[in-house]
Amino acid sequence: MGVSYEASDRLANIVLDRPEAGNALDLDMARDLRERVERALGDPYVDILTLRANGPDFCVGSDTREAEQSEDPTTAVFELAAALEELFSLLNSSSKLVLVGVQGLAAGSGLGLVLAGDLAFCAADATFRVPPKGGTGAPDPGLAWLLPRAIGQQRALSFGLGGRTLDASTADDWGIAELAPHGDVATALRDAAKNLGGKHLWANSEMRRLLHASWETSRTELSQSEAVTLVRALLNRNRS
Repeated sequence: MGVSYEASDRLANIVLDRPEAGNALDLDMARDLRERVERALGDPYVDILTLRANGPDFCVGSDTREAEQSEDPTTAVFELAAALEELFSLLNSSSKLVLVGVQGLAAGSGLGLVLAGDLAFCAADATFRVPPKGGTGAPDPGLAWLLPRAIGQQRALSFGLGGRTLDASTADDWGIAELAPHGDVATALRDAAKNLGGKHLWANSEMRRLLHASWETSRTELSQSEAVTLVRALLNRNRS
């Protein structure tokens, strides 16, 4: 199927479902995933998105086999890169909270999916890489923008250039993904969605918006936006 979708109780559950290929993102799967995310964002009965994967690995990276076999590999790679950029941009600019659950390997664009979410939880067997194993050694599209913002420039250089594979404990220390209590990713996602939603949803969504805006907004503009948000919060509390 590639990507499955189910929504209930104000929660959209999106699942990568190509385990035989390590849930690698080819062009069709990247586009399918973007469509599922767009569906969740456009659903007024969905407050929070969760992204998980079937199989032993979360996502081993981009699937470039079609590009390698194409008569025009340049065009094929650029099409995949454009699809991934649309997907990561959509997740990054999401008006709704995005939670990610990781097991096994998250490499390349799979790591990009983790970083494009707001909170990620990982199993004890989770590992993380910048270049996919067995690939060209080059990073998948999207990571050069996402990775330094998530863990800092020098750490990103050490991670990428060193060809390192991070274990779950190190990923937790670096803020990439929180090690789920008892390794139970499904429960961690449910608990996080419950804690972030309900009466706390508006404040948490505003916190997300402000933190993301800080990268591309002047300090003065961001301060004004924070003030507007605080006024709205006070007015809403006084009405309740």
